[in-house]
Amino acid sequence: MTLLKYISSFFLDQEHLEKKEFLAKLPIFKGLGRVDFVHLMQVLQERTYLKDEVMFSEGDIGRALFIVLSGSVQIRRSIGGEEKVIATVNSGEIFGEMALLEEMPRTASAVAGEKTRVFMLYKCRLDALLYEYPSIGVVVIHYLAQTLSARLRANIEGRNDDASRAEQKKS
Repeated sequence: MTLLKYISSFFLDQEHLEKKEFLAKLPIFKGLGRVDFVHLMQVLQERTYLKDEVMFSEGDIGRALFIVLSGSVQIRRSIGGEEKVIATVNSGEIFGEMALLEEMPRTASAVAGEKTRVFMLYKCRLDALLYEYPSIGVVVIHYLAQTLSARLRANIEGRNDDASRAEQKKS
C-alpha cells in the first residue's frame, strides 16, 4: 500500500481514527503530530491474546513494548520458586518499555488475565522509525526517561511499582 493510500485510509477509516484517539491519550505519545501518528501506526503490530496465554516469560530477551488496548495483563515473577503476580496492567497502560532501550532478559513474565488486545512496538521497528523521523524519538525517549525516573524514585522511597505507574499516568 502506498503511503498516500495509507494516509487517506488513516484519516477516513473509523477503526484507525479510534486507534489514533486511543494512542493520542497515552503519555508515551503525548506531543506527536498527525503525520507522526501515521508513521507510528505503520510500525505498531496489533495482537490478541487469550486468557492465560503467555505473552513473554521471565528470562526471554525483551524486544518489544506492549500497549494494552483492552483486557488486562498480569506481570508475574518467580519468587522463592513460586510464581507471584507483582502487578496488573490494564487498558491504556504500557509495559515492557525497557525493551526499547536494550535487548536484555525480561525480569518478569507477562500473562493475559483475560482476552486482551495489545499493540506491540518492536525495538528494531522503532529504531528504523527514529532514524527516519527523529521527532518521534524525542517524544518516546522523553517518556522513557520520565518513567525510569519515577520508578527509580519510587524504589528509593520504598514504594511499589504500582505507585510509580500511577505517578507516571499523571504526567
